[in-house]
Amino acid sequence: MKSIKENITLSNEIQQVFTKLSENIFPNTKVLVAVSGWPDSMLTSVLIYKYFLENKFDLNNLFFVHCNHKTRVETDDEEKFIRSFFDGLILNVCQYAWSDKSENVLREWRYSEFNKIIQKNKIGFLITGHNLTDRIESTFMNMCRGSGLNWFLSMKFVDQNNLIDWAKILRPLLSFTKKQIEKFCDSQNIPYRIDSTNFDQDTSFRNRIRLSILPKLAEISNKNDEFSCSFFESMKQIYYDIESKQDDLYIWNFVAIKVSPYRNADFAFLRDIPFWFIDENVLLAVLRKFNAYLDVTKKTLDDFLQFFHKAEQGYKYINWVYFFISNGKIYIIKAKQNFWEKCIEKEIIIDKIWNVEIWKNTVNIDSSEFIGKALRYPKPWDKFGSKSWWKYCINKKIPIFWRNFVPVVADWNEILKYFI
Repeated sequence: MKSIKENITLSNEIQQVFTKLSENIFPNTKVLVAVSGWPDSMLTSVLIYKYFLENKFDLNNLFFVHCNHKTRVETDDEEKFIRSFFDGLILNVCQYAWSDKSENVLREWRYSEFNKIIQKNKIGFLITGHNLTDRIESTFMNMCRGSGLNWFLSMKFVDQNNLIDWAKILRPLLSFTKKQIEKFCDSQNIPYRIDSTNFDQDTSFRNRIRLSILPKLAEISNKNDEFSCSFFESMKQIYYDIESKQDDLYIWNFVAIKVSPYRNADFAFLRDIPFWFIDENVLLAVLRKFNAYLDVTKKTLDDFLQFFHKAEQGYKYINWVYFFISNGKIYIIKAKQNFWEKCIEKEIIIDKIWNVEIWKNTVNIDSSEFIGKALRYPKPWDKFGSKSWWKYCINKKIPIFWRNFVPVVADWNEILKYFI
C-alpha cells in the first residue's frame, strides 16, 4: 500500500496552499493533523507532511491523530489502514468506549482527545480537512436555523473553536470542493476510505443538505459536478468578499493593554464609542476579530446587544473571550473562565526603601513606615480602611479583572497601600 512518504506532484493551485501555510507554520511550530481516512483528511495529511519535508522542518513537531468512533463495522479496518499509512510518524489513535454515540457526544469526545494531545505536546495548530463543500453545507445549515449573511463565514482558514484550549484551527483545503479533492487523490494514488453514512439522508441534517440541496443547485448552474460549477465558485467569492470587508473594519478602534502574566490573557479596550452604535453586524465582526464567533446563536447575539445598549457595569463571556463594561469603557479579554478569582501566592517582607519587584511587577516603596510589612497581592479577607477590599474597589471603580492582581502593602489583613 502507498505510504505517506512517497512523493506526489502538486498542482499550481495546491502550491498556493503552501504559501498560506508559510504565514502560520514556522520551523518550531507544532501541529496536530486530524485524520479520518477520508479523502479530505488524507490529502491534508500528505500536504502537511510534504510541507514539512520541503521546508526541512523537524518531523517531531508533526503529530497525527485518528479517532475510532466505533460507530460502524468498518471503523476497525479504517484504523488498521491509517496505522499502516502513517507508520514511522507520530500517530495517536483514540478509541471511543461508551454506548452513547450521538453526534454531539462524539464531537465533544473527539475534541477532548485533541485537547489532551495539544496540551501534552504544546501544539499550536489543529489541522483539519474541512473544505469548500463542508463550508457551504454549514452555511446552509445556519441559514435554515435563521441566520443571515454574516453567518456565511462558518469556517475560516485560520480559526478558533471553543472546544479547543488555546490552539488554533487551520483548514488548508477550504478553497477546494470534495470532488476536486477526490479527483486529486485519485490522480496521485493517495488511498482513502469512504464513510458509508455520508450517503444516508437520515443520518444527519448535514447529509440532507449534502445529498438533496447541493446537487440540485449544481444542476441548476448547468453543471452536474463540483469541478467548474458556477454556484460553488460564487460561494467561494462571497466568502472572500465578506472576509475582505471585515478586515477593513476599524470602527472599534482597539488599543492594546499590557498583557498580565497572572491572567494568561490577551487584551484590547475601547474608548469613546457610543454603545448605541453597536449593531449585530458590528458585534459579529468583533467576535470574528477575536475568534469568538463559533456556534453563536441569534439568541446569544440579541443578549449581547441588549447588554451593550444598557451600558451598565458587568460582563459577558463567550468562547474564552470576556466583554467587560466598566466605567464607560469596553474591555475585551481572552482568558480562562473566572480568571479574576485567582489569588497570587507571592509575598515579600519589606526590609528597606527601594524599588522592589514582586513577580514581574515593580513597585516603589517610598516610606520607612512600610518596613517590616508584607508586599503581596490581595486576599479574600483583606480590608482597606473600614471596607472590604472588594467593596473598596467597587467604590473606586477598579475593574473586577484587576482587583486580585494589584500589588499591596499589608499588615495582616489590613491593606495600607496599593499600586495600580
